[in-house]
Amino acid sequence: MSILILGALPKTEQDFLLYQSISDTAQDFATRVKSPIDTVNFKGSNQEKYNRAFRLVKESDLIIGEQSNPSTGQGMEIREAAILNKPLIVVAKSGSKISGLVKSCPITKEIFYYDNIDDLKSKLKKSLQKIKK
Repeated sequence: MSILILGALPKTEQDFLLYQSISDTAQDFATRVKSPIDTVNFKGSNQEKYNRAFRLVKESDLIIGEQSNPSTGQGMEIREAAILNKPLIVVAKSGSKISGLVKSCPITKEIFYYDNIDDLKSKLKKSLQKIKK
């Protein structure tokens, strides 16, 4: 299985830790995991970045959307995932607001809020176990 993690581009050490934690958890369920950390490290033209983003959505079997800080790019990627009927797990820090469009999107399989990294990893692992069955 190939998993794509979507989210606002990481700007702080805490953001990098968040995406690394999601990636580490997803690695137990996938042969390939891509995250916003990979996106930050990708050096290419704007057109190459655009093409890469949508190619990764197409090649992925499952999308995890970190929605604590939603972004326009992430919304575009989720829409593409919906067109391609890719399952979506939405995660967000407790107190975050998740768009009604994302909540009602037909590909959204689960939405959960987390309090800290350990809580996120535990809930994500349970969600991935359900989807893998």
